[in-house]
Amino acid sequence: TMKTIPASDFTTYIAGNLVQTGRTVVSGGNPAGINVNSCFSSDYDSYMIVLNRMEATVDSAQLKIRMRDANGARTQTVYKAVNRYFEDDGNQGDNNASTATAQYYFAGDSDDSGDDGGFNGIIYVFDPADANTSTRLLTYGTYMNSDVSDINVTMGACHITTAEAHNGIMFDITSGGLRDGGSATIYGIKSSWQKL
Repeated sequence: TMKTIPASDFTTYIAGNLVQTGRTVVSGGNPAGINVNSCFSSDYDSYMIVLNRMEATVDSAQLKIRMRDANGARTQTVYKAVNRYFEDDGNQGDNNASTATAQYYFAGDSDDSGDDGGFNGIIYVFDPADANTSTRLLTYGTYMNSDVSDINVTMGACHITTAEAHNGIMFDITSGGLRDGGSATIYGIKSSWQKL
């Protein structure tokens, strides 16, 4: 038996399971970093972050993440990570941290151009607000390399070595700034699907 599903029901079924919990647009004259505050809570176990046009103002800068708690950005050596990037010419590299560091580098050397789209990607965050569970991040993204000769794709994961509650996240860069106009949007993921 065939059943017709109205487009409105399909939209509710798919999009209705993501709830925006925070958004920050890069502004103020190419700042060194941005925060998305109060975006994580016990309402959701998992979150999805959409990064759009996270552009560097200088060549060869690397993007990095720090989690935030009630005291601000977590700058302690709690970020144990694996990250790999692949270029269209077959070259590849990594930003691995087998020993915990003070931040998670999730993108390699990028281009400083304002017209190539910067870094675009998706980050999943698991159990950020649970004080009894270590937060885990899974990152996917794409960007142009520093001389715009290759498009890169990157994927990685970060494990916060201390079980603690986080209420926000910080994105910053190793040098220069983040070009105005980029954005980070956070969505809570509902734990159960709606029925059609």
